Amino acid sequence: MLYDSHEAIRDAITSLRNLNALIRERHQAGYVRKERLQEWVVLGRFYFDSCGNCWKYTGGSIPAEVFPDLPKVMRQTEFSAFIKRSSLPSKTSSFTCSIGDDIPPADLFCPECGTHWTVQNCHDTVIEHETRTVDLNKKAGQRLVDVVGRWKMNGYAVWRLQPGKSIRNDIYIDSSNKLGWIEPEGEYFINPGDEALANIWTYRHHKCHRQNQLKREQEYFQKIFTEAGFQEIWLSPIENKYCPCNSCAPWFEVVVNSIHFTIGWRKRVISIQSTDPRIIFDKMFPNEETTKSTHEIHAWGREKCIEYLSAIRKIVK
Repeated sequence: MLYDSHEAIRDAITSLRNLNALIRERHQAGYVRKERLQEWVVLGRFYFDSCGNCWKYTGGSIPAEVFPDLPKVMRQTEFSAFIKRSSLPSKTSSFTCSIGDDIPPADLFCPECGTHWTVQNCHDTVIEHETRTVDLNKKAGQRLVDVVGRWKMNGYAVWRLQPGKSIRNDIYIDSSNKLGWIEPEGEYFINPGDEALANIWTYRHHKCHRQNQLKREQEYFQKIFTEAGFQEIWLSPIENKYCPCNSCAPWFEVVVNSIHFTIGWRKRVISIQSTDPRIIFDKMFPNEETTKSTHEIHAWGREKCIEYLSAIRKIVK
């Protein structure tokens, strides 16, 4: 088969475009035609299963890094036999995968460093998904399909129009459609005032992702303290105190008005912490229905965070 043999996979890994195509073909074979495929270990970083999925090796033990001379294409049975013959401790030769290959399309580049994605670096990716409402007012009179087509040529991310009700305009508001969202039909031409709901997937190197994440989080919390009325704000990034993994955003040690805080995201809430004896969170905010203790309070979102910090600023002199 053109997608399930040593030769086909070796040919595919000569370019990222070919690898993208092979993964699509295997997915079609497994999920549409219900073919039972052979299992493969590819580049020592990806696992092709029998159903048409591509998995990515994750964690601290990656086959390509543990075995630098590992063949680039191996059947799963060959790989298992290779592992059994290896002299590595069982813990070292244990590998884990996560479904979803994270392999970027061949025509994209990392928006932080500008490096294009290739077979050699396509494993080093972090995907960030964003749902964004896009103002289409300046595109009035144009075909929606043409505008969406230009989105796809941006170079750094995959843009897709939300399936279903993806266009909003006040002109569509009536008794049965209070928000004005519609599903565009046929050759839809953009009206003045239209907005579109887009899904955006951005691919960055792990290092670039961390740099971008640090910059955004620092700006985010800088603005929060500024809006809470503080001046001369000093922020120092620290390890995430809730989930110290390589993906979660850093927390910050903050010094403002001689008050020391520790702040950062904890899932859906912002954790505000301080050991300053003048700040006793559960006494300062007795009526707040949120997790709180002597030295910590959870703010449900940006506005609540500003509210708590502003109150602290006014109380603590």
